[in-house]
Amino acid sequence: MLTRLLLILAACIAFCSPSRAQPFDYEVRPVQYKNLAARLYLPKTSGKVPVVIGFGGSDPSWGFADANGAMMATRGIAVIGLVYFKTEPGLPPSLDQIPMEYFISALDYAETVPELDASRMGVVSGSRGSEAGFLLAILDARIKSVAITTPSKVAWAGMTSPRSAWTYQGQDIPALNLPEMPGSTQIQRFEAALAETEKVKAATFAFEKIRGPILLISAENDQIWPGTAMSRDILDYLKTHGFAYSAVHKSYPTGHAFSQATAPEIKNMIVEHFLATLKNQP
Repeated sequence: MLTRLLLILAACIAFCSPSRAQPFDYEVRPVQYKNLAARLYLPKTSGKVPVVIGFGGSDPSWGFADANGAMMATRGIAVIGLVYFKTEPGLPPSLDQIPMEYFISALDYAETVPELDASRMGVVSGSRGSEAGFLLAILDARIKSVAITTPSKVAWAGMTSPRSAWTYQGQDIPALNLPEMPGSTQIQRFEAALAETEKVKAATFAFEKIRGPILLISAENDQIWPGTAMSRDILDYLKTHGFAYSAVHKSYPTGHAFSQATAPEIKNMIVEHFLATLKNQP
């Protein structure tokens, strides 16, 4: 669902922000680095450009990478778009036990590309990918800006296993499991899991360790998980912990995949966030 939204966003790129400068042409390069399944979307411009690592959630396709590549490369920001399970040979077959080192290697790769300014790197992701997006920014100080759609404030178990969806240095990232609740909706199961205070505390991300501004975009009528409530909790957490950077939350009265009507504004908000926090910084 989120991939469908992003394809809409990419399709409207020429019409959503009439005040912006003439768009850049860009090229798409296959990434050949370690075990990465990735593509580099590189603006055709002189000088080094900032770069955003982009990946989706439970949809394993290239849709999220391609849409974000089109959205941002035309505005002078490179994108390293990843897939991390199922889609390509050698990747895990499902969203289970994904090593965070895989995402970190995308940052290592960025440092090898002469056209990229590795001092200005960000991450964009959404839904289940929001978990890895937050973790990447927490674990690696090279991430200087974060944009997350339909976010989670905690890590969750994998798609086919009760173990965590994510690992780091061979250890499971603390995660919540959905309870078995026959006859309940999915969001009711998420809400029940999030009511277990001590387990939630153990699985909540250390957001205060993020070294840059954060943009959160949520859906108020989300029937997958309570992303708007979790976004508000993230802001409360950051305030309590004296977060040193800006943190902005925007919600829309839509379902998890947002809507065609909201797509242009969301697209522009994400791009403008990275222009302000990466591209236009000295």
